[in-house]
This record gives sequence, C-alpha cells and structure tokens, in this order.
Amino acid sequence: MSHPFDRYAAFTDLDALKKASDRSLRKSLRVNTLKSSVTELQSWANKQGWKIEPVPWCPEGFFIDRTDRSQALGKDLLHLLGHVYMQEASSMLPPVLLDPQPGETILDISAAPGSKTTQIAAMLQGSGVIVANDMQEKRLGTLKSALHRLGVTNGIVTKKMGHWFGQHMIERFDRVLCDAPCTAQGTIRKDPAALTYSSEHAIGKCVGIQKGLLEAAVHATKVGGRIVYSTCTLAPEENEEVVAMVLNKFSDQLIPLDIGDKSVVSGQWSVGSGQWTERFKEAMHSSHLVQRHVKKSGHWPLSSDHVPFLRIWPQTYDTEGFFCAVLEKKASTCDRQFEKPAQFQERAMGNKKRTELLARIAELYGTDFFTEGDQLFEREDQILLASQNVEKFGLPVPDYSLGLPFAKLLKDGRFRLASELVTLRGAMALQNVWEVDDAVVQDLLQGKDVSCPSALQGDVIVRWNDLQLGLSLAQSGHMKNRLSRWMVKQFE
Repeated sequence: MSHPFDRYAAFTDLDALKKASDRSLRKSLRVNTLKSSVTELQSWANKQGWKIEPVPWCPEGFFIDRTDRSQALGKDLLHLLGHVYMQEASSMLPPVLLDPQPGETILDISAAPGSKTTQIAAMLQGSGVIVANDMQEKRLGTLKSALHRLGVTNGIVTKKMGHWFGQHMIERFDRVLCDAPCTAQGTIRKDPAALTYSSEHAIGKCVGIQKGLLEAAVHATKVGGRIVYSTCTLAPEENEEVVAMVLNKFSDQLIPLDIGDKSVVSGQWSVGSGQWTERFKEAMHSSHLVQRHVKKSGHWPLSSDHVPFLRIWPQTYDTEGFFCAVLEKKASTCDRQFEKPAQFQERAMGNKKRTELLARIAELYGTDFFTEGDQLFEREDQILLASQNVEKFGLPVPDYSLGLPFAKLLKDGRFRLASELVTLRGAMALQNVWEVDDAVVQDLLQGKDVSCPSALQGDVIVRWNDLQLGLSLAQSGHMKNRLSRWMVKQFE
C-alpha cells in the first residue's frame, strides 16, 4: 500500500522522512524578550534540571529535554507568566526571515494562534505597529490571549478575510508575513491524523486560498518591503508552486531573495547547498506535481545561483516539516487608493483623565507603570495600554481589539491593575509589593487565600524570585487570592 509521502521520493530521502515522521516531536520554546532574556532562561533551566539546546536559526529558541516529566511544560511558571512561549522550532523561522526592524509597520495576515505574531512583537521591542489578523472568532480569542500574556502593547487585532488587505490597505506595511493555511503534512509528528487531510482535493483547495493570500500580502507591502510566505506542509503545490505562480504574475515587481545570503538571514546555520538547490529544481521541473504551471508560464522565474526556497524536512533538524520563501517588492503591483481611517472601538484617554489616573497609581505603587511612547485607551470599564504609534495608525475598519489590559475601573470610582500589566511591568513597583516564599507560592497557585503581614492593605503585587505573579487583596493580615484564574486553574 502506498504512503502519502511516496510522492516526495524525488525531493528527499524517503526512508529518512518516514522514520523521522514516526518519531515523537521534541519540545521547544522561545524566550519572550519583552519580559525575559536568554540568560534568565538558562539560569531557570539549571535550577529545574532541564537540558536545553539552541535552535540553530533563532537566538531565543531552545529545544528542551527533561529527566523529570512529572509536570507538563505548559504548567511551568515561565510559560504561564509569558516569559517563554511553547513554540515548535521550525515555526520560529518565518519571523527570523521576515527580519522586522524597530519602528516598522508589520502585518501578520493569518496570525492565530499567535506564536509568530508574538515573536515579531518581541523583535520590535514595543516600537512600530503589528497588525495581527485572523477570521475565526475562536482563533481570535486564542490570538488575543497570547498577545496579552506575552505583554504586547503595540498590537492591533483585526477580523478580516486576508484578501481584504490587498484591496483596502495597499502598500501600508513595511513587511508582511503570510503564514498560509495548509494541509499541515509537516505536523504529523504531533498530529498523526495530519495526512488524513492531504488528498489532492484538499491540496487543490488550499492552493487557491494560498495564492490569494500571498497576492494580498504583496499588494499590502510597501515598495522596497519584504514578504515571507510559509507553510507547515510538504506539498510542492502549496509551497514552491504557489510562490512560482505569484512570481510569474508579478515578474516585473517582485524578486525572490537568496535565503543563503547573510543580508537576508543572519546566524551560522546551513540553508542548503547549490547542489541541493539544483537537485530540487530539477526534480520540480520533471515532476508532474508542478511542471504544468512552469510550462504554462513559459519560464522558471529564479536564477540558478539563488537559494530562493527553504524546506525543513522533519529529518533535517529533527523538527516539524516547514517551508519558507522570501520576496522583495521592487515596484507597485496595483494603484494605491486613500482609505479614510475608521474609529477604533477603543477611545484614546484624554490628557487630564490620564494624568489623574496615573497620579493615583503612582501614589499606591511608587510608579505609574507608564513609559515614553505609551498611550491609554478606554473600552467600557477597561483601560488598555497601547502605544502612540498605534493611536496614529490609520486603520480603515474598526479593530477587533488593541493593546494590553492596563486596569479596570470599578463601580465605586476605584481602579484595579490588570494582571497582564503586573506580569509585564510589575518589577517597576516600589511599594505595595509582597515578596513571598516557596510555601506561600504553592498555596497561591493552588487558589488558596493566605496570611500576610498586617501592614499590607488593598491591592498588592505578589512577587516571587523576581517573577511578578499578579495581584491579590490584603485585608487585616489576610490575603485574598486574586491571581489570574486562568493561571491558578492550571494547578487544580
């Protein structure tokens, strides 16, 4: 009986591919540099007895091996507090190739669940703007949660079909990531059912969506900007073929960048040799999987000395399978039209109200947690922290959400800081902070109320080993547990 991967015999070592796909996927994570550092992760790993190995293409990425697996990595405090993000190693590659620079405007056209979006946000370090788009309500909830947990303040979430950006936000973005929906054949190591959805019909359906999304990404990118196209599937129809079709359509406006060029991607990892590239292209030309489109266009749009496409086979680095291509826009692909900005669903807080609120916060905590370039927004009883760049960004449609929860206005006129703010900037607090020991932490994480020093009153920031755990309410020597319910639930 034939195996779905048999069709890739011309491209790779079929036996190695099948054996690798049968092995369980090793764990990996990425340090969120909005909250932590590689050095801090290394110290934490030593204390936990983890063995960590760098991901070759991502300085913040690490494979993890543990002797003690009694507790899931998803319950580790660094993960729960957003200092690290559990992310498959090969999926860290597209943001690295996108190479966002501080101050730029970035679009993630198909962003949920948020792994690459939050990686891009960390690379921007709070500057510029990242628009994170998805269409499904459930996926948007996951995306929004990831942005909040990891402390992203310069993000705008939108709920649109990806194609919309190619019509209404033409040449608005410095860089666009098009991580397209696909048949996900490369995820078989964590999802054995992945190949169930890789019929020729399913592949063909995905190709139509992918081509439309990539074209929209091209239109939305500024002249001189960069587009990264990626998938987690192995099918050439969804990968090389989609990129070739778009390159052929916009042959005078786009060029594929050489992924082997150090100006495109930094680091000391191998992206393949010229011999590998020639073998792959030769196989593509002769294969029935792709030759019909190359013949239709009349030419192959790539020079022989480029490494225009990057495939990570499961056996190459012991990861999931992945595909990436990097394009540069050299000229306009359609006429740009002015789109009048719409109102955000959140309204920017006025100077007087903001000054009064920040003064009250500073009185309690010795700091107002506000930094240069910040802006506060209001939405019902929620106060959100975003950037001035977000405020100035002209979005021609109401947003789904923006920024990071900062505080909640209570009915009696008081306020309560949001746990998302505390875990991001709680280290700035100089007072109303309780440094707890290991025993108290265990009780709090299990949802228990605890005793506390009687001098503490009101909302108190709970801190343990330089980690800001959240807020709890102190009253006459008793601490009412108000840590994030989502976090506490992980320990029930």
